[in-house]
Amino acid sequence: MMVVMDEATVRSVIENALNSWTTLQLAIEHGMAGGNEAEKLQNLVDELVIECSNEPDKHDLEEIMETFTYLDFNVIDEDKSFEDLAAAIITCLQELQSAPAPQVIHKHFPCAKKTLSESRRGKYHRGEEEEDDAALSVQRMTIREEPIIDKDGFTLVQPRRKC
Repeated sequence: MMVVMDEATVRSVIENALNSWTTLQLAIEHGMAGGNEAEKLQNLVDELVIECSNEPDKHDLEEIMETFTYLDFNVIDEDKSFEDLAAAIITCLQELQSAPAPQVIHKHFPCAKKTLSESRRGKYHRGEEEEDDAALSVQRMTIREEPIIDKDGFTLVQPRRKC
């Protein structure tokens, strides 16, 4: 039986767990949430914190993560990594009963990136500046006007891109 922990500690565990989840990171980086990643991530964190506040159930955590990734991030996690993540969250919460939070969290989620905070700051939103930069880089690609002739005397075909 687990002792009830404060919400800030549980939230820290959940955020670090989600920050270490590659499937979710890729979904955010590739804009699969439809542009409002921060809100959807916050909803997922809140739902998991509520579930973990008293006596977390591994199956319920798995179901929450699977449902959110499918409905909110358009991801089907075929490798079932949400099962491993749910087990790690529960183990971490159990170990927090007898050890300091930073050490336990780092032990279980050493590769946690700052996906959640970066999404909140809008890092993964493609802005007009990025689109302009992409258009400029396409225009900078030049095509040689003089033909290239290989050693056999044949002219090589060069692709032409419309800008």
